[in-house]
Amino acid sequence: MAEKITPVTEDYLKIIMELINENGEARVTDIAERLNVKKPTVTQTIEKLTAMGLVVRESYGPVYLTSKGVEKASAIYEKYTTVRDFFITALGVDKTDSERNACSIEHIVSHETIEKMEYFLATHHD
Repeated sequence: MAEKITPVTEDYLKIIMELINENGEARVTDIAERLNVKKPTVTQTIEKLTAMGLVVRESYGPVYLTSKGVEKASAIYEKYTTVRDFFITALGVDKTDSERNACSIEHIVSHETIEKMEYFLATHHD
């Protein structure tokens, strides 16, 4: 049975993309540190993401996104930044709270709501 994308796997994809953008690669140790989980947990989730065709990893090597993984991670990150920026711009929520809340809400907010947030952000400049 094929694995489904879950909020947890979405978080992994987003973190892997961020680490690759920052360091050129994503190491299991760095992923574990970012997500505050143990390395065996990361390894297990990376195996699931590999089986889904979203990441590749040589034994004990860094983790990279496949083209399908890049596409999915980019969509997740875009949703996250839209929610975060909406909280900051429209609601005046501070950056730390906005980031924490956006990380939770990005998984459940509808496409229609994201579009409305994007429209609001595009039409309400400082």
